[in-house]
Amino acid sequence: MSQLFVIVTFAERKRLVRIEDIREIVPLMALSEVEGRKGNCRGIANLRGEMIPVFDLAGPDARLSPSRVILVTRVGKESVGLLVDDAHDVVTVPKDHVALRPVGAGASATMVRVGEEILSVLEPADVLQSEP
Repeated sequence: MSQLFVIVTFAERKRLVRIEDIREIVPLMALSEVEGRKGNCRGIANLRGEMIPVFDLAGPDARLSPSRVILVTRVGKESVGLLVDDAHDVVTVPKDHVALRPVGAGASATMVRVGEEILSVLEPADVLQSEP
């Protein structure tokens, strides 16, 4: 059995996102300012009438460019946008190339071997938990 991932880049880093976590990928659009926003929240996207908070994985001061894209993901029942520099390829990975590994301080991360590279999996819920 294999798993499907999308390779994304942001802030010169390469990560994987499970394809089942992505609802759709849309071009960067105008974002509405939100009073009291904190951390990497860049604003709210109006996606066909749905209000989606957008978090910039490159950080709150990263340059906004029309070439960047928003991964619309699901966190529980909510839709959340993850702003990345690019979404490259869909890769099929054999199950034995995916493993949960300790990364310190009691935390674990899903690591995936893609060819000769070891990449970590971006969990959309973790983006929200890391917000101050």
